Amino acid sequence: MYKGMLLFTGGLIMYMAGIYLSTKWTAIGASIGVLGGMLMGVSSYFYITKRRNQ
Repeated sequence: MYKGMLLFTGGLIMYMAGIYLSTKWTAIGASIGVLGGMLMGVSSYFYITKRRNQ
């Protein structure tokens, strides 16, 4: 339904969790943070595509 907003919210949560985890487990936290950032980037594609079609 709201693909872009769901991906953005999930990516933001993963990004923040990655920042927190990187203080204890560097590799795991960094990878979660990078994946969260990628999800936030993908969500912008869906947001722009939706705005262009309207």
